[in-house]
Amino acid sequence: MCVPHVPDPLSRPRDPQGLMDAENYLKQVAHLRLESERRLAMLVTSVMFVPNLLFALADRALVADPATLHLLYTLRGVNLLMWLVGIWCIRRAPSHEALGRVIFALSLGLIVFVLWISWVRPPDNWMPVRTLIVISFFIFVAYPNRFRDQLIPWAVLLVGTLGLILVRYATMTAVDRVSALTHFLLAGMLGMLVAQNRRALDHDLDASQERERGAMVGRERATAALRSLEGIIPICSYCHEVRTEAGAWEQLDAYVRSRTDADFSHGICPSCWPKHFPDITPTPRP
Repeated sequence: MCVPHVPDPLSRPRDPQGLMDAENYLKQVAHLRLESERRLAMLVTSVMFVPNLLFALADRALVADPATLHLLYTLRGVNLLMWLVGIWCIRRAPSHEALGRVIFALSLGLIVFVLWISWVRPPDNWMPVRTLIVISFFIFVAYPNRFRDQLIPWAVLLVGTLGLILVRYATMTAVDRVSALTHFLLAGMLGMLVAQNRRALDHDLDASQERERGAMVGRERATAALRSLEGIIPICSYCHEVRTEAGAWEQLDAYVRSRTDADFSHGICPSCWPKHFPDITPTPRP
């Protein structure tokens, strides 16, 4: 009988409930990580409202020129609007990649406006430099993103801070300039170290999840192998061939061999020997 080839059941498309549960679990973990990064970005963006409002109140006392004061309030208003749009975009980011793009654009825009506002404020008041030092740290720590997308806004902030310290704030002494620049660089380096450590932890977590997924897939494959011979198997009452899922008839040993790791060695049992070899006496085994 010509028996058609029956593919390995483990290679056929399957959708076991256990594998679906494993995929759902990994998706849930990824969703929780995304939600955690969203909350952190939204919290930091919201906290940044506070110094903006406090500096807006201080501007009225420090700025005597109405035109300059109006420009400052206009810039702060646009900055506030940018923050609100940024929070809205963060809430609606559908993936880590989209969230990273939103954070990059938001941090770069905020830094440009902060530097612009600091340049417009009176040159004899250089207290905003401390805010820039804090931002230098928060870029890496509070806004999770790729290192390149963190380094570009930080470099813009560094150039702007150097311009403010060396050009705009003429009343700063040499010691104050060195101190401010040193603290700025230290804050940025510390933020880079913390961000690098977090990226390493994320990489280890991703690798652990991938290993877990591989283990789950292997378990489901093993479970499928154990279940492949369960249930009712249609077998011929005379020739003992087995009907496959495709409707073909297959030898029993071939059927079992194709679905398990078992193999067969052929022999003759004592009951069948006299029927097929009546003239030959079997040699007893020692």
